[in-house]
Amino acid sequence: MGRAMIADSYSLKLGPHPGAAKVARLAVERRLRDWALPELLDDVHLVTTELVSNAARLGAVFELTISRPGDRAVLVEVRDSGDGEPAIRDAGLDEEGGRGLFIVRAYATEWGWRPEGDGKTVWARCGG
Repeated sequence: MGRAMIADSYSLKLGPHPGAAKVARLAVERRLRDWALPELLDDVHLVTTELVSNAARLGAVFELTISRPGDRAVLVEVRDSGDGEPAIRDAGLDEEGGRGLFIVRAYATEWGWRPEGDGKTVWARCGG
């Protein structure tokens, strides 16, 4: 009996609720286990948490897509209804938020965004 094929892409629609990041992390963990990429789990968890948290703050349903653009790499994409370019900013010491994209930049191999219809997609690639 042959080995089952594991899809190279997985998408999940999430709502703007406090548990969205946790659901996203569980989905990422499952995919990385299926793809035998445990060494990327910490970085992909952090990146996913930040991108999903940013999208959830917009108050509308958004979509998380996890894919494998290469053998040892994972691409995390979050499509949301926000407009405008996401920007890394210097958060003050007393601010609770504002460090998400700074964390994404630190843990992703590369990241970026693209406008899409009535929103945008922010993406980050982790690994080789």
